[in-house]
Parts: sequence; C-alpha cells; structure tokens
Amino acid sequence: MQEILETRDRSLDPAVRTSSKMTAVIDIGSNSVRLVVFDGPSRVPMPKFNEKVLCGLGRDLGRSSLLGDDAMAYAMNALRRYTALVTHMGIERVIVAATAAVREADNGSEFVAEIEQECDLNVQVLSGKQEARYAGLGVLSGMPYADGLVGDLGGGSLELVNVHDHKVGDTATLPLGALRLSRMQLPEEELIANLHARFAQIDWLDGLKGKNFYVVGGAWRALAKYHISKTGHPLNIVHNYKLSFDQMKTLIDEILGRTDDELIGMENVQKSRAGTMRTAALIMDQIFSVVQPKNVVFSGNGLREGLLFSELKKPVRRLDPLLEACRNMAAKEGRFAEHGEEIFAWLQPAFSHLGPKGERLALAASTLSDIAWSMSNDYRAAQAYRRIFRAPFSGIGHKGRAIVALAVYARYRGNLNGEALKGALTLVDDQSRQQSLSLGLALRLSHSLSGGTRGILPDTRLASTDDTLVLEVPEELAVLLGVHVHSRLSALANCLEKTASIKVIEAQ
Repeated sequence: MQEILETRDRSLDPAVRTSSKMTAVIDIGSNSVRLVVFDGPSRVPMPKFNEKVLCGLGRDLGRSSLLGDDAMAYAMNALRRYTALVTHMGIERVIVAATAAVREADNGSEFVAEIEQECDLNVQVLSGKQEARYAGLGVLSGMPYADGLVGDLGGGSLELVNVHDHKVGDTATLPLGALRLSRMQLPEEELIANLHARFAQIDWLDGLKGKNFYVVGGAWRALAKYHISKTGHPLNIVHNYKLSFDQMKTLIDEILGRTDDELIGMENVQKSRAGTMRTAALIMDQIFSVVQPKNVVFSGNGLREGLLFSELKKPVRRLDPLLEACRNMAAKEGRFAEHGEEIFAWLQPAFSHLGPKGERLALAASTLSDIAWSMSNDYRAAQAYRRIFRAPFSGIGHKGRAIVALAVYARYRGNLNGEALKGALTLVDDQSRQQSLSLGLALRLSHSLSGGTRGILPDTRLASTDDTLVLEVPEELAVLLGVHVHSRLSALANCLEKTASIKVIEAQ
C-alpha cells in the first residue's frame, strides 16, 4: 500500500494540482453570497460546484446607509470558506463581483478592503450599468434568440435590460430590490405608486410592449418554483419555464391575495423566499402595468453566467448553446462525437417538413442518439431518455427537450411506450409526439444501417416522395441490407404513412 501511495502521480496532490480550465465566480449579492465553479469559460460552461449562503447584506438598505455588522461577519465567513475551497481545487481564475448592497453602502469600500486583505481576492464592485449588462448577457448566453425585456430582481436592486439580435441594448438600474423593499414595510398603496412612477419614467420600455419578459433572480424564480410544484408540471427545471401573460397574472393575483404568514405556511413555497414573494409579485405586476409581455420566460442564467459570457469572442458567443452542449455530451458519452451531423444530413431529406426549429431539435437528437451505447441493452432507452429530459441544457424550452428525449428513446426502443415517458408526453401535442416517434425511428434505422460508425451513411441516400420512402444504397454496400435494416425502414415508412422501398444503385 505504501509503495502505491508513493508512486502515484503527484499531480493529484492539492499542493501541485492545477485546474486551469476551471473558473470560479464569487457573487457578493445583496441577499446571498455564492460561489459557482464552472468548467469554463466556454460556450456552455457547466457548474461543477455551486453553493450560496443567505447573508442579507442589503436587508437594511432602505433604512440605513450601512451594511450591518452581523451580515458582514456572516458574509466573511462564507468568503473565507470559498477562498479555501477554490485554493484547494487549484483554480487560478477567480472572478469576484459585488453588487448593489456593497456599491451603495457607505461602508462598502471598507468591507471590500477587508475581503481583499483577508481572502486575497480582487473584488470588482459593479456599477448599476455593468450589473444590468451582465444580467442581459447571462440571459443571452442561455437563450440566444431572446428578444424583449430582461428583468433581474436582486435583493437590493432591479436591473431592466433590452435584449435583441444577440445584443444588450438600453439598461436601467433601480433601487427596488425584493429584500430592500420587503424590509422597508411601506404601505402597499405607497409602494405601488412608487413602483409605477419609476417604471413610467423609463421611456424605452414602450417599445417592448408585447414582447417576451425574461426573468432573472431568486425572488422571481421562487414564483416559478411555486407554480411548477402547484400545477404538478413534470419537469422541475426553472430555466426556460414559460408562462403566458394571463397565466402569470393569475399567479401574481394568487400570491398577492395571501399574507406573508400564509405564504410561509404553504407547502409549495420556499421558506427562504416566502418573506419576499409578495414584494416580488408586486414588482412584476407593476412592470406589467407599463409593459404587457407576450410571455414570461424564467432564466436559470444571470449575472454569473454573463460575466463568463462577456469573456468569449463574438464568434464563440454566436454558437448555439443547445447544440454545443449536445456535442459535449456526445463527445463524453457517445462512440463517435461527430456522427450526429452525418446522421442529421442523411435523414434531413425525409424530414424537410420540420422547418428551422424542428430541424434544430432533429440535429440535437441526432447528436445524442448514441449516448446510451455503453448501458445494458434493456436499460438504454430509459437511460437516454432520463439523461436528456433532465439535463441542464440551455437554449431549449421544456417542450423542445421533451421532443428530443422522446426521439432518442424511440431510437433505442422503437416505440413511445412506457410509464417512464409520462412526464415528457404531457408536454407535447399529438403532432409533436408523432414527430418524435418518426425522428426516433429514422435514428434507429441510421444506426442499424451504419452500425454506429461514420463514413457509411454519406454513401447512401434516404429519399422521400409523396407516398414512398426510398433507401438508396450503392451496389458495393448492398451487403449491409440485413433483416433489421429492412424491418426498421418499414417501421419508419409506416410511421410517415408511406410505402418502404429499397433501391440498389449499380456501379457504373
């Protein structure tokens, strides 16, 4: 045993280990202090460690110009722990950002100096404009096609951002944090009047009426978590959870119809957020009085992700986060990382009816169609389905991820039968279900024909006419036309309500 310990690679030891590809982000917020360790920066950085401590640095901002001693002591304890963890992980790149509470407090600079001295951290105190910009970039990192208003509700401030065409436009920062306003305990009529007056003064909001409202911040995400739990939504993921304007108004009215004590006692309400839920709902309601959005879309990404996203070059920012995440997963769990593009190009002629959005999901499913190859055959379909349905993907809504998960399940199983699929099936309509099944059967055929290897599919062709699905194979590859290829071509054709045909192309 001693010899093994002495001869093992010393790069595993904390003293010499480095993790140059990881980045740590420490967010010193008005309500919480959080450490997130990402395996980036990259287009889709994955959080490898995530911890927050509710310190309440900004809880007295509405009544005092100072950070409280107890809150600072609590935050320092968390920061000492985070510093030790980051050091032990061997992370060289550490970004530390402080927001509204530290920015506004008279003793904020003293607190920053203490942090820098004790923890040897370089703290960047963000301006309101910077905080808003990073929040907007965070949303764009996970929803690249976002077009509308971003609202980031923190403990001490509210940032409003116009996002369009992959860019951050107008911004506004307001001293309207959920924790700050809740602690001020203003009469509700006075608070409503104050909120409405402030929002009415932001002239560029008029141009965003009828567009989507992208929601960031723990106090607002608590509303989504409550709605997910209350309605029995099958996917407990806040990111890209979407409610129509009418649905959100009904939820707001329900929250405002209850007292703080009633909310605290409710089973579906996060206890740590119950004290600010009514204030958070009230703030959103007053935004609605100025901007009536089409939908409210909750974002799991925000300032921390925006900080990383801002460091990427523009061509990298333009990459599709969903497809990049799928490629990363395929590279780690599939046999041939680039096989997905080859499969998609092969099946595309038979699925030309999908349109751009549908084709994007088809490419995602093609890329992920081999991730369960190492599982026992009896468990491949269910494992692939769960892996995709619950994965922390960006750039895809709940319905979209259901379509992709169902398609890959059908690729392994050949059907959409099974109790495990109940969650995803409730998120799709009959047309989308049929789309998932036919796509899965096409993937199943592609793997049967190619044996899961690259280079075969480009020499064959899947063609579709009004009533016939034709598999064209050159004479030299006709030997690959085994019984499974015939049966799976017939299954796909039947699903598409066509007749199956195989055409062997003679050599010239």
